[in-house]
Formats: sequence, structure tokens, C-alpha cells
Amino acid sequence: MIDVRRVANKRMMKEFIMLPWAARLYENDPAWVPPIIGEVKTLLDRNKGYFFEIGEAEFFLAYRGNRPVGRITAHVNRLYEQKYDMDTGFFGFFESMNDIDVARALFDTASSWLKEKGKTVMNGPQSFSIYDSVGFEIDGVENMPSVGLFHFAPYYKDLAEACGFTKCIDWYSFLVKSANYSKHEPYLEAVKESILKGMDVEFKTLEKRDMARRTREVQQIFNAAWEGNWGHLPLTDRQMDMIFKELRQVIIPELAIFAEKNGRTVGFIITVLDVNPALRCLNGRLYPWRLLRFLKKMKESRRVRTIIMGVLPEYRGQHIDDVFYLKTITEGIRLGMWESDCSLIVETNTRMIGALKPLLPEHYKTYRIYERPIA
Repeated sequence: MIDVRRVANKRMMKEFIMLPWAARLYENDPAWVPPIIGEVKTLLDRNKGYFFEIGEAEFFLAYRGNRPVGRITAHVNRLYEQKYDMDTGFFGFFESMNDIDVARALFDTASSWLKEKGKTVMNGPQSFSIYDSVGFEIDGVENMPSVGLFHFAPYYKDLAEACGFTKCIDWYSFLVKSANYSKHEPYLEAVKESILKGMDVEFKTLEKRDMARRTREVQQIFNAAWEGNWGHLPLTDRQMDMIFKELRQVIIPELAIFAEKNGRTVGFIITVLDVNPALRCLNGRLYPWRLLRFLKKMKESRRVRTIIMGVLPEYRGQHIDDVFYLKTITEGIRLGMWESDCSLIVETNTRMIGALKPLLPEHYKTYRIYERPIA
């Protein structure tokens, strides 16, 4: 018998956070990258986590006897309600044994909580928002994701579909390989130089002393540039500060590029080192001896990820995004990188997908957000 309980104290919250380890969900899964436990604690802390400024969440654990066998959150997002509708609630942070009874009990409990909040549709996984961890992998589940992305048990999509969930929307991960780019490098370099000759835009890279100013610029441009993209919600100050606190550790200044026109920043692209293979060495904890292994492994990384970009709407169509992509790839090759991950891109963003085509990207992973009516 499965018993689902609300997380009511610190002991249960620790069980919630540690469930993937305790239940050995990924014990033999080479694609899983354990999250940093301290960062998860902060994200889920009602006093520290950015989400609790804009939403409300409840945490649930599924037990078989006294043993935790699954977890889920149910949450409502006030920014989403203001922008889209009052009908949709969300689930996230789903982890479960490969057991339909566990999954059904978790989904039904989250659904009941959302029904009490007046919701008629449950959407997810979004943990917590569209710019956090989203979706279950439906393609490329055998591939380790790049930094900032997540891997889940391959049977999660099957459990969701068996419990009545259907596709809401897909998000794609693309990989640009230097070997493919090099075949067309002379042509693409000529294209870049041709575009730059006709531009009155200056491209600058990040200087660490400007981090605070650039953080706010990125936030303002991103919020404007992504308006109209599926599910977009503006990044809050606390959310942006959290993102940049994490980025500081992996950002590559030469690959953080800003477009300026008449002294105004009008666009940006930020690419970071993919440290996910190195993060596996930590197994979620920042012990000194593990950090030494992490630093050694990190130096071996030859993949980067373009994690966030945007161009102000009034400057679209001026090939600024094309220059961003080309500069990122050529500078990445100069720095000894072999692969560039461009993720995540929602399937409806045909403009951005089209802009990648000249770089011959490989579509190597798909994350699917599901939805189900609340009865």
C-alpha cells in the first residue's frame, strides 16, 4: 500500500531532497548528474527560494511502509496566473520507483491539492518554473545533458502517460560540433565578416568588474526579448541573482558577448563551460577531496553550453543573433572546445531553430512537458 504524506518537518524535507540517493533511482545510470544538495535546499526553502515570492507550493512524499519511494511538488504561480490563465497548476520535482501505483498516488495527490486551489489543469514537470528544470526526456535519454539541464529516469514518461498525461509541448537540445562547423568555416567566416561590415553595432565580451551591471542588463533584455515565447514569464530580481550566482562558477568571459549600439546594450549571448561530467564526481556534496577531483575533471571538458541569449525586439532582423552564434562557435574552437550545446529551445520558436541551421546542429535530446485535466 502506498501512503502519500505532506512534508511537515525538516526530517521529511531531508528525505524529500535525498530520495534519488536513498531509493537508488540512478545507481546504474551513467547519464545522471547528481544536483548539489545545498543548492536544492536553497531552492526549496520557503524563506530563501526565489519561487516563494511569486508562488505557493506543497511537497509530498510517497511511502511504502516507512520507506520513501517517490516525491512530487504541487504549485501555483501567481505570475503565470496574471499573464495566462487561472486554470493551470503545476507539478514538479517528480522522482519515483518504476511503479505505477507510486506514480498514480503522487500525481493524484498533487492534482487534489491543485483542485483545492481552483485549478482544472495540471501541467508539468516544471520545477519550479519554465526557466528551471522542465519536462521528462522522451528522446536522447541515454545522453548526459549539459550543465544546467537535467536527466531523469527513462521510465518517467511511461509512468506519466499511463496516468493519463498527454503532450503539452516539447523543448529541444541541439549540439553543434566543431568538426561539422569546420567543413563550412571559410564560408561562415565570410558571412560573419560581411554582416559585421554593414553593422553599426559593437560587440564586447564580459569584464568581471561589470558583472552586477551586466546581470541587470541581461534580465531587462531577456524579459523583453522572450515576450511571446511559449510560457515565458519575466525573471524576477531574486531569480536572476540566483542564476548569475551559479553562472559565476562556469561562465567563460570570452563567450559572454554583448551587443551595444550608441552606448546602449541591445543584446547578449552567454555561454558556459559544461561541467556536468565533473559534477558527477561530487555526488551532490562539496567535500574538499571531491572538489579536487571536480576541478581536475572540469579542465578536461571540451563542451560549452549557450545557456541564455536575447536581442531587444526593435533590433531583430539585423543579424545580431547570427553574429552571436558565429562568434561563439569560432571563439569556442579557439579555446579548444569541440562541442557547443544550444539549449533549451521550445519547438514553436522556429526563428531561433532556423538561425541555428547554418551551424549544422544535431538534435540530441527532447524534453516534454505534459498536462492532464483535473477532475
